Amino acid sequence: MSVPDSLLHSMPKLLKSPWYLALACLLSSQAVAQALPTIVEQALVIAKFESADITIDGELDEAIWESISGFDQMSVVDPDTLQAASHQTLSRFFYTDRGLYIGIWAEQPPETLIPRLSSRDKEINRDGVTVYLDASGDGLYGFFFGVNLGGSLVDGSMLPERQFSNLWDGPWSGSSVATDTGYTVEMFLPWSMMAMPQSDDLRRTMGVSISRRVAYLDETWGWPALPESKPRFMSGLQKIEFERINSGGQFAIYPFTAATQNRIRSQTSYRVGADVFWRPSSNMQLTATLNPDFGAVESDDVIVNLTAFETFFPEKRLFFLEGNEIFVTSPRAAGRGAASSTGARSVPNTFSLEPTTLLNTRRIGGSPRTPSIPGGVTIPDYELSQPTELAGAAKITGQQGKLRYGFMAAAEENTKFFGADENENEVSVEQSGRDFGILRLLYEDSNNGRRSIGWMSTLASHPEVDAFAHGIDLHYINGSSRVVADGQLINSDIEGSKGYGGFFDVNYIPRQGTSHRFSFDYLDDTLDINDLGFLHRNDVITYRYSFNKQTSQSDRFRFRNDGITVSHETTTDGRLINSSFYYRNTLTFNDRNQLNTTTIYRPERWDDRTSEGHADFKVHTGGLFEIAYGTDTSKKISSSIAVNTMSETLGDWSYLFKGGVTYKPNDRFSLDVDFMYRRANEWLIHLAGPTVGTYDAIHWQPGVGMDLFFTARQQLRFSLQWVVIKANATNVYRVPQGDGELIQITGGIHNDPTYDFTISRITAQLRYRWEIAPLSDLFIVYTRGSNIPSQNADGFTDLFTNALTDPIIDRLVIKLRYRFGS
Repeated sequence: MSVPDSLLHSMPKLLKSPWYLALACLLSSQAVAQALPTIVEQALVIAKFESADITIDGELDEAIWESISGFDQMSVVDPDTLQAASHQTLSRFFYTDRGLYIGIWAEQPPETLIPRLSSRDKEINRDGVTVYLDASGDGLYGFFFGVNLGGSLVDGSMLPERQFSNLWDGPWSGSSVATDTGYTVEMFLPWSMMAMPQSDDLRRTMGVSISRRVAYLDETWGWPALPESKPRFMSGLQKIEFERINSGGQFAIYPFTAATQNRIRSQTSYRVGADVFWRPSSNMQLTATLNPDFGAVESDDVIVNLTAFETFFPEKRLFFLEGNEIFVTSPRAAGRGAASSTGARSVPNTFSLEPTTLLNTRRIGGSPRTPSIPGGVTIPDYELSQPTELAGAAKITGQQGKLRYGFMAAAEENTKFFGADENENEVSVEQSGRDFGILRLLYEDSNNGRRSIGWMSTLASHPEVDAFAHGIDLHYINGSSRVVADGQLINSDIEGSKGYGGFFDVNYIPRQGTSHRFSFDYLDDTLDINDLGFLHRNDVITYRYSFNKQTSQSDRFRFRNDGITVSHETTTDGRLINSSFYYRNTLTFNDRNQLNTTTIYRPERWDDRTSEGHADFKVHTGGLFEIAYGTDTSKKISSSIAVNTMSETLGDWSYLFKGGVTYKPNDRFSLDVDFMYRRANEWLIHLAGPTVGTYDAIHWQPGVGMDLFFTARQQLRFSLQWVVIKANATNVYRVPQGDGELIQITGGIHNDPTYDFTISRITAQLRYRWEIAPLSDLFIVYTRGSNIPSQNADGFTDLFTNALTDPIIDRLVIKLRYRFGS
């Protein structure tokens, strides 16, 4: 199958942008490339062997391991006491031209071992070892590889200084086994899977760190000692030195076949395609996918969003995740404010900010543009939001000296929607697919810190409209990593309508455990990057300052963290839309239970989004208070609970209660039961035109997740999420024509069911996965989902029963993917 010609049309359109002249000038600036004195660090020389007869089974019983010197310099980094580890961790490295071998002896009383199996990349509290490898050698990009006791694997990519993403999966091998004195871990990391700069030197330098999770102590140990409370991580990794690595090229092909039975339409479809990965040298990779199947083998969370703001969903597809780190232009691309976790504690936390990024690959193959619907024809919302199929996609990433680059193009197939006319006859409407193009350049200088400047251009092309977005990103880290600065200037151009904006973040960490962050955003009212990127809102000027202090030096608490954030947001014409004072305190007790409290205060402000383009209206002074408690997750049974109260737009208060219980009787079975209950009073929702309504509502959201592992590579998972809302209208308001207070236009409608509504959405999935070999899987997935129309007369039991028995998704997918290659 040939790649569609439309893939080739993206590049010329992107290159027409006059911004590339500006980029060329910036890249030639002496200020960017100015070299500073290099910090010389003592590197460990790793032993090389011509070949190795190693079976990656975790046993470490081959004679070659005993012939290599090991080292043990672990310190406690979480909590950040930096004391010497209480048990020995002996690590040994050697390599061949094929890859790096790592063997680790982890001493620990056998009765304290906590092995737990999970799906790949899932963070839970258990014993395990993670290796961080700076493949660039200059602290610019790298990978991490973790093997947990029991055999579950974790891997991902990393960027300076602590930008970790577990979305990358590599074809490496790792295993662990329990022993009489603890456990051992064995890994093999092929050179061919890693992006590395081209080097003509006789020796190559990388950076490495070893991290070990000790679940029964609720501690993480590390070497070198680089806790999160210190500024350095990637730039502080231990240098290791290799002789010239002759890794050769890599070629891998992932053919797949998939069969999908749509039980709603009584149709069965078949799809055959392939993903192709070719790395001709260590500093270049070409990737293509032909006739891809991005069928639902993993479902998104069920979310009900009745606001004017979009919900962000993370990427899960292999093609878009491989080599994606070059397209990350800022830490903002991963969102801000989400609490970091070592997997040790389980406390609810929903206070995070949506990402800002020029590239959100979920747009590619996501919901299509709304078609032109003939008069008298009705098409359900779930049809309009269905994902589109891709005809193909291609990507190239690489590095030449200090310049890294990436290009990606994709083409969608046309989408057919099914609806009904006035006589209930089935009608189909077709919408043309889109073409996408992304071009990325990044120049980095890593002498005594980091100074980088990058460029990205994106294009979402449709017969009806072309949407361009361009950005220049700047990055700075000083030699001690105490000062970290990131910024980006953004431009959008949609059929001649141009928008501009940018943001700037500075982090200052003067000492261990103390950090300051200042952020500034300016986004004008015509900036629009959401055809291919993600922007929470435009028309905003934001000033934000955050202070964070954490300590482990306390007799009363194992760990304490205090965070304060003050923010001030206005529209570009100066109208206050969101100011807040935010305080969050985290206390971890000596019994390893944890208590979080959060307080937010917001003064009177304006709402310029709920009315969807009509006038602004006043929002009353309010805020939020939450208290949450979680128990030690190393136990067989752990739980969490949270209670909060939050002010609504017109000053009334709503109440929320959420919690969960996790049961892990052994390493092969786990059961999670979660729930959320919310009582909303005077909840404001946009109705139509300039009218809004307030509601008293009850919102339930229970969920169940069960995992059963036959082996570390064979998993059966069941998940169910149900969201149900019963909302009774209280008042209807009109937005004033000249801005101001909402104008009540009813005398109260408590007994008028016209405005009442219910929502009942459910997603249930039963999934079997067998990892036949690295990145080779068999999936058998059954998914059932529903979105029941409003049924005001029904109770919660009937809403649940109807959601189960009246699905809009009833699908069985069988998919086999196998990796062939070096």
